[in-house]
Amino acid sequence: MSEEKGDKAGELVPTTDFSFQFSAEREFNKVEKKIFTQMCKISEKSFKGKNRLGLIIVLGNFDNNENHIVKGMRQIGVNPIQKYLNISNANFDDEVTKLFVQNYDGAYIINRTGQILGAKIYLTVEKHLEVPDGCGTRHITAASFSTKKNVLAVFTLSEETCIVRTWKDGNFVEQFLPEENE
Repeated sequence: MSEEKGDKAGELVPTTDFSFQFSAEREFNKVEKKIFTQMCKISEKSFKGKNRLGLIIVLGNFDNNENHIVKGMRQIGVNPIQKYLNISNANFDDEVTKLFVQNYDGAYIINRTGQILGAKIYLTVEKHLEVPDGCGTRHITAASFSTKKNVLAVFTLSEETCIVRTWKDGNFVEQFLPEENE
């Protein structure tokens, strides 16, 4: 605890510094960047090889949901995530890459802390939004789902073009084209 001068002359008022706690918010931005970077690496490999794969990843603030239930999502079969995996922890890089290239149907769900919560998740679409030409169902779903309250961003990797996009509030805000990096 520290003290600062108050409004009245000579008065000291107790204060608390929460700057460290608010710096944790910046960590969530690192999770977003890590997901995008990981998907770009997968995109480059997929573009150079013959095994094309498509991905959709939802990043959100899901740890505060009542009973840990997220509306608009439905599990397809058994959730293959049966242990703690965190995309922002370098110790899990190989495992996370292997998981993503499994090419499961449905979406991967990642909490804002970087913890991977699920895979093989069906996302419901409530709004049909316009997407760029050449985008398919995965991208329409990403655009729509990115408008949900607890969703921070949705990431897509196009199976046909290997383009990686970040979607927020119904629009893509960042993209990576693998052919531009050759």
